Amino acid sequence: MSMIKRYSQDAEAVETRAVEIARMRDDRSSLVALRELFRECGTLATEYADPERVARMLVEDVTETWQAERWNIRNGVELVAA
Repeated sequence: MSMIKRYSQDAEAVETRAVEIARMRDDRSSLVALRELFRECGTLATEYADPERVARMLVEDVTETWQAERWNIRNGVELVAA
């Protein structure tokens, strides 16, 4: 598998988890889950040639996805998958 395809799959997986975490009602549980997901980003990144860069990219993906979903929740926006 190419590294680009692998990254795409890893990014999709962590983004999906970020959405699930953003939908958690308990803030403390959400924080714990988010920290765990950040650690998982670091673990996933060890498989790449530049793990520091990939970890940073995955964490950015998680952060942006989580923030967008929280905004959607606060503003009553519900996105429907195509």
